Amino acid sequence: MLLPSYRSRAVAHARRWLAIPLLIASPWYGPPLHAQSRVQIQGIVDGELWSTTDSMSTRYLARDNGRLAPVGRAQVWGAVEALRNVVVYAHGEMEGGRGTDEGQYVGLEQLAIRYTPSARLVIDAGKFPHILGVFAARRFSTRNPLIGVPDAYPVQYPRGVKLSGAAKVFDYRIGAVDLPAVHPDYTPPPTRSWRPAVGAGITPYTGLRIGGSYTVGPYLNDEFTSAQLAGQDWKSYKQRVTAADMSYSIGYLVLNAEAAQGRFEVPNNSKTVDGYAYYVDGQYTLTPRFFVATRLERNDYPFIAAFGNFWVATKTDFHNEEYGVGFRLTPSTLVKTSYRTDRWHVNPGNAAFVGPGGHAFALQVSQAYDVMEWIERARTR
Repeated sequence: MLLPSYRSRAVAHARRWLAIPLLIASPWYGPPLHAQSRVQIQGIVDGELWSTTDSMSTRYLARDNGRLAPVGRAQVWGAVEALRNVVVYAHGEMEGGRGTDEGQYVGLEQLAIRYTPSARLVIDAGKFPHILGVFAARRFSTRNPLIGVPDAYPVQYPRGVKLSGAAKVFDYRIGAVDLPAVHPDYTPPPTRSWRPAVGAGITPYTGLRIGGSYTVGPYLNDEFTSAQLAGQDWKSYKQRVTAADMSYSIGYLVLNAEAAQGRFEVPNNSKTVDGYAYYVDGQYTLTPRFFVATRLERNDYPFIAAFGNFWVATKTDFHNEEYGVGFRLTPSTLVKTSYRTDRWHVNPGNAAFVGPGGHAFALQVSQAYDVMEWIERARTR
């Protein structure tokens, strides 16, 4: 995550014109509550309209097989300061419409308790974003400069315990979580199992942060048979992911980048299946209300699946790019439009699963809200 740089004019413009959701906006410091309130309730309502290539060309970008596809999404998060330095927080999401990937969805994404004895030590326990990677801090539509998100390791919400903090130029996070960092479309659905995860970063000067993270643990599930697992326990097959990240801001320009390498042990396979992924995105603020952005991604993530006792372990191997513009109608209302394209490297190993690629056009309107501000305004009338 890009640490706050209040000397940066780009960040100054964003602070002036864009209401940023506060709950877990930072993976370390959590929700600062209103000065006169021990309660915080905020959220975002998103409306999207998608026009894409059909699913024969691109399963990745296609929405409703190429028909004009709407999406509606509502998110709400809240925090209560139960005791001094102790905050209980939660985050729920609803999504629906013909353009959704998984159909109608209602879920409790986060529910955790946070104890903050100091800036150097913050303790979270419950359900929260995965420790691996840093895109989770920018996942909300009012913080994401584009409409799409990086593909390789989507934001996940495992249960776990995490210690984090910062001191001068150094920040860290370390803990145990019960889910692997995987893409659900490329590997079998995992059974929950505890695994360690760590991350750290340095900020040598204002505007630049360099970091990394790592996790190791089982990624399969307990429904596979002994024959499918070559007589081994499902937990004996490990996934290891090493990731690096960088954020940089200067003037009106903000850059973010991540790269990760994953290694997967596959049953009936004498070698690990390795893959890598990376992305770079940038946002340039042209005026306080208007910005342009782009994201370039390469994903050579392994596709792993069992067909009877036979395991397929091959590479997805594709590029995708997104170009967009955004305009802030009000401090809490953001309009974005983007064009996205993907190109798949089709080979005999993946030809049965992928198409050559396609495109997607999207329009998104995001409205942020703050319930406590509504209550405060009503009181002062």
